[in-house]
Amino acid sequence: MIFKRRLKPDRRRQKRQLLNTPVQVFTESAQLEALGINLSNDGMCLFTMANLQVGSQIQVEFLPPQCTELVRVSGIVRHRALYLYGIDFLVDSEQHSGNWAEVAQYRTTLGG
Repeated sequence: MIFKRRLKPDRRRQKRQLLNTPVQVFTESAQLEALGINLSNDGMCLFTMANLQVGSQIQVEFLPPQCTELVRVSGIVRHRALYLYGIDFLVDSEQHSGNWAEVAQYRTTLGG
């Protein structure tokens, strides 16, 4: 018997790129190690053995693909599934560092 699989349309706002890079997560009380899973213009998915609360503001520091400098950007934890976290970047805030022009150029290749 053949099953027809109906794929749901992608409801994500932005295209995502697979990512496999170390990420440092900074909370108000700790610095944590994480692994970046994927990246989009608006945020990232990461894995960390921590208890981050949905809605909490954090900073993440990582080396984006095709970039030569680490970037640190503020974000908000929007989703959690066990130790996988969905982070929305707050790139319009003044709370980011690194070569943001280089990241912005990379982001245009993602379609943003």
